[in-house]
Amino acid sequence: MEFFAILIAWAAVQFWGSGGVIQEDNWFVRYREMTAGVGSTTLRLLLLVALPVLGVFAVLWLLAPILFGLPVFLLSVALLLYSLGRGDFQILLKLYLNSWQRADLEGAYQHGLGFSAELCETGAENALQLHLSVRKAVFYQGFERWFAVVFWFVVAGPAAALAYRLLFLLVNDEQLKQEDRDRSAIALFYLEWLPVRILGFAFAIVGNFDTCIKAWREHFNSELPSADILDDVGMKALPVYLPDGQVDGEQFVKLAAEELLAVQHLLSRSLLVWVCAVAVLQLI
Repeated sequence: MEFFAILIAWAAVQFWGSGGVIQEDNWFVRYREMTAGVGSTTLRLLLLVALPVLGVFAVLWLLAPILFGLPVFLLSVALLLYSLGRGDFQILLKLYLNSWQRADLEGAYQHGLGFSAELCETGAENALQLHLSVRKAVFYQGFERWFAVVFWFVVAGPAAALAYRLLFLLVNDEQLKQEDRDRSAIALFYLEWLPVRILGFAFAIVGNFDTCIKAWREHFNSELPSADILDDVGMKALPVYLPDGQVDGEQFVKLAAEELLAVQHLLSRSLLVWVCAVAVLQLI
């Protein structure tokens, strides 16, 4: 069931560019506002994440005996689509690359703000810093949009995939209290720990194995953020594109664009590895 649900979700994303109308978060915003008055941070987060997840478990359990599990399958696909990343990442990256390749760094910076939290927080002093921030964002968004969600969907079902997305929304919710965001970030770090390392291993399989696996081993017990680990391990799977010491110029712009496209292709090949692995698991 998981394999076919993933294929349907993938096809829907190719058609819509995202989870489409299913990815409606207004209910969660209203729910967060309802729980804002709860005094305990722990209880507040349990209400925000655990209660919807338990509700999904209960509904799936009730629907299981009906029509040979068809309602469960359809609800699982809907929950998977909801749990995938927000927005059309391909369009955002295309807009960024269009500005970048025209040497319109200001335009590229504005588009980069749309998917790089690091840029929003620290900015960029030159073209190299802008490129590195966006490259890290491409790695991490590829991970959080698909890989982390699919991992938990396969391992623990649609409720676990939903829990991951809700925590991600809380971490990135600027209206939430900072203490709540920090607690959510800790939980999210542990939910990402294993899938980050599995994805890093997939990078080694589809890329430069020797250099990538060395970096993967070095980061295996690392406490660095997921984005930093993915960026470092992922780049070891690829050839060197950018010469040391070069931070701008026409040749730099060209090579940096090629590097981002190579990162996209690396993520696509890694996704194929994951899908094949899921298919094999379904046959066992």
